[in-house]
Amino acid sequence: MRNEIEASVNQLHTLFEHCADFVFYMENVDGQFIYRYVNPVALEKVFQQQSPINQTLQQHVLVLETLHVIERHYRQALETKEQVVFRDFYLFSNTPTTSETTVIPFGNGEAVLAITKEVDILKTIEEENHFLRTLFQEQMNPILVLNTEYEVIKTNKRFYETFGFQPNILSRNFFDIANLDEEKRVVFFNALANARRGRRTMVRQKLIKVRQETAEFILCFTPILLHERVVAICIQAQEYTRNTALQESLDEASTILKAYQFALNEAANLCMTDAEGVIEYVSPGYEKISQYKKEDLIGQTNGLLNSRQHPKSFYKEMWDTIKAGQPWRGEICNRTRLGTHFWVDTTIVPMYGSDGEIEHFLSICLDITDKRVMMTNLRNIERTFRLITENTNDFIVITNEDGIVLYVSPNHESRLGYEKEELLGQFYLSVLTEESKMVLSTELDVLLENEGESQLELQLCTKSGERVWIEAHITAVEDTERSEVYQFVIIAREITKRKQKEDELRFLAYHDSLTLLPNRRYVTLEFPKLVKQAITSGTALTLLYLDGDNFKRINDLYGHDMGDDFIRNFGQALLESVRDHDIIARIGGDEFIVILSNMSLDDDKRNRQTLQTIERIQNTLRRGWMIGSTHFSPTSSIGVASYPKNGESINELMGHADEALYVAKRINGKDSYHISEKYFQEDV
Repeated sequence: MRNEIEASVNQLHTLFEHCADFVFYMENVDGQFIYRYVNPVALEKVFQQQSPINQTLQQHVLVLETLHVIERHYRQALETKEQVVFRDFYLFSNTPTTSETTVIPFGNGEAVLAITKEVDILKTIEEENHFLRTLFQEQMNPILVLNTEYEVIKTNKRFYETFGFQPNILSRNFFDIANLDEEKRVVFFNALANARRGRRTMVRQKLIKVRQETAEFILCFTPILLHERVVAICIQAQEYTRNTALQESLDEASTILKAYQFALNEAANLCMTDAEGVIEYVSPGYEKISQYKKEDLIGQTNGLLNSRQHPKSFYKEMWDTIKAGQPWRGEICNRTRLGTHFWVDTTIVPMYGSDGEIEHFLSICLDITDKRVMMTNLRNIERTFRLITENTNDFIVITNEDGIVLYVSPNHESRLGYEKEELLGQFYLSVLTEESKMVLSTELDVLLENEGESQLELQLCTKSGERVWIEAHITAVEDTERSEVYQFVIIAREITKRKQKEDELRFLAYHDSLTLLPNRRYVTLEFPKLVKQAITSGTALTLLYLDGDNFKRINDLYGHDMGDDFIRNFGQALLESVRDHDIIARIGGDEFIVILSNMSLDDDKRNRQTLQTIERIQNTLRRGWMIGSTHFSPTSSIGVASYPKNGESINELMGHADEALYVAKRINGKDSYHISEKYFQEDV
């Protein structure tokens, strides 16, 4: 993971160095979000050139409520592994910027990429919505909204003030609360029935006001549609005697709406069409992103901008939604006049005429081309890394400075049998043999001190218990944004077969190919270790030099194949006659040596121990063995020398034992032994 973060930081700097949006790359460390990268514009405008790198989110977001909002959305993106979008602005405030933040989860739940775009237009739209709700309540004309059962569902303050009704009329039937004579009831009923059928109706009536005053009103019955079905009816009463005040109210509302139109034109890219999609108006911003002049767009449909990047079903769903009277929002890829593509986050709102029919569609478009390019680049980076790691035979591991696994390549599952989730968050040492754990631990400490690289041969344990050898190249990589903090990148290749071959060659180098017993080279290599053990334990070593009696005659009588079988059986007989920790080696055609350890330093006691071993050897040989149909019971002459009495080196002991063997054959004859009486001091 660390390698992925470092690579991403470099890529992000390249992508967002000149980006006008604020870009924050945060790593989740022990539940805290740490700044790992911010682009230059964020550094300047958000942090006033005071770098937050390697500091926590909490250190820079001082308002607790804002901190909770940001952390909640960051964690939501990590938990769902999906993009999260949230806004942070306050209506009717004088804050310099209002923003929308897109949070993108990165890696394996360890980091997020947050891109904050100034969206003053969204704040403006929501302020306008709030304003229109307020305008409804403060409207100079009384307004009453009924459902299709003629039950009251909404009124404004002016309605109560004009006609004297109490707020508790909500949910009551209009005809139960309205004091109407029979003629008025018929007029109201017919007008409501027309509105229920979707027809806007206007009637003139004299109504009684709160102080029993009678005034003439124009009543407008307007159907409210949802999915082409009337769901409510709005009744607006305009008093004739208040035309002047009404005109002033309309002028004021017109001024406000013009101001909002100006704000929308400045903050967003607007396009208005008629009900058939023919363009009637475009804002300067829309001209800029499309690279068309308004004269080229007005009178055309948006098909002029079709990039052919979306299927027909995409546009069908959009038209079905807006023609049903519902707003539609989505991301659209369009084509400029020069043929290049641009992406816009688009909201299309149906606009109704006085007759209740849709007359226009207003498209509010926010340019998100940079965001789409960034997302494409990030996906390409991730795809490239995945292709490399998923199609290599190497074992790739990234750990933190404590050796805890942050990333493992997929072949850990295919070759070692571990699921990725079983290794992530665990110590890498847990999959090594005990010996390799010690080797790697020592090497990592050295790497942290020297900031270098190392190459080791380590042994892994598969989930099934098999052992696998690897040749690992280990690099200590310093975190570019956390001083003196390192990660380890381990790239390893399996060398199990090579190690097996090396073991075979090593065995052949130190063992006799016929009997598979150690050879003279092995004895020479091991003897210093035996001496060291003898000195530590206060014991002696005894070397028996054995020469088979009449071995040449066996080769002459039975041939070399039989002779080879005879030698193998002879070696096996010696193995059966000594202890497990004693060493038996073949040093020539029919010559063997036996090294007895843990022998007494006292000459008499050691001689008795030696004689017991010689008797076992002689008895085993006399019992003999069968080769084919022939039984063999050979004898052997033995010369004996001891450490430290007869010498300190293997050559000295073998020399004295050979001399003792000669004495045994010359004086005692075959099937005999002789113990050397020479002292090491006399040989110096």
